[in-house]
Amino acid sequence: MNNQTSNISLIFEETLSRLSLKQRLITISLLGIFVIPSFICFLLIFYYFIRLRKTLLFDRINHHVILCILISDFLIIISELPFTFHFLSLGYFQTKNLCQFWIFWNYTSEAIPLFLTMYASIERYLLIFHKRFIIKHKILFHSIPITIVCLYTIGINAYLVLFIPCKTNHEYDLNVFVCGGACYFSDFLPNIYDTIVDVMLPPFIILFFNLLIIIRVAIRKQNVASTILVPNILKKNRRMILQLLAISFLSLTIWMPWVVIILGQDFYDPLFAQHFIDIIIHYLPYFSSFASPFLALIGLPEIQAKLKKFNRKQAIALNTISPANA
Repeated sequence: MNNQTSNISLIFEETLSRLSLKQRLITISLLGIFVIPSFICFLLIFYYFIRLRKTLLFDRINHHVILCILISDFLIIISELPFTFHFLSLGYFQTKNLCQFWIFWNYTSEAIPLFLTMYASIERYLLIFHKRFIIKHKILFHSIPITIVCLYTIGINAYLVLFIPCKTNHEYDLNVFVCGGACYFSDFLPNIYDTIVDVMLPPFIILFFNLLIIIRVAIRKQNVASTILVPNILKKNRRMILQLLAISFLSLTIWMPWVVIILGQDFYDPLFAQHFIDIIIHYLPYFSSFASPFLALIGLPEIQAKLKKFNRKQAIALNTISPANA
């Protein structure tokens, strides 16, 4: 009798949910596989940031925004991802009272890394080609912008999700990711502002400044007067450029599909790529967060050196123990 009831329950849940049981199990498995190594890597990086804080934080301002991105991605894993695991495990979200908070925190936690990557692209360009100016005006062009970016993303999502009232007949759909989304989607002005400023603009700014760095370096290479200057720029900033390009490429991979889908839904079909959103797009930001600490290591040679030293010690210890056991 219990088995029959359980089977009926599973069929009922699968009917209501947009995702089949198989799709949910695959998604949970993939998220679970990648979250463990990512979590360990996050902890190691944070440990060395604390231990090497003078070298990494006090002496080099270019690591500040990377640390902010890492912290925001780590918060996604430890505080937002559990909501998604809960939703995927059941096929629906169990508590309607928490829908508004989940929507707010999902939108905010995903927006902060995007906006920080946008700022990092601008700051990297300035640090590569106008470093003295940035160092001289560090508070104005470094500390204040990072603070504004974080406060803006929290503030705008708090306003859009928490303070724009829902229509009287609005019901959250517990069978859909983030309960079907926020109420402000039905209001034209807030929705169009959020779409243009918060979703479309950051990826284009990221793309523009990354291309600008590449083009400017390429132009300087062709300039005879800059043949000595360009190798110095590349030598000093190679890791920083590669780190930015890797993080930016990942961010664009996550967010550019959203831009294409939004344009498709606005100008072609309101349900354009909806199934693709349900099974893939909603979960892509998590994989961006999982990859974040590994990509950050590209521009953190001090931490790389410590990890390599640790691995060598472990290898030596294992080699020492093995002959003794033999």
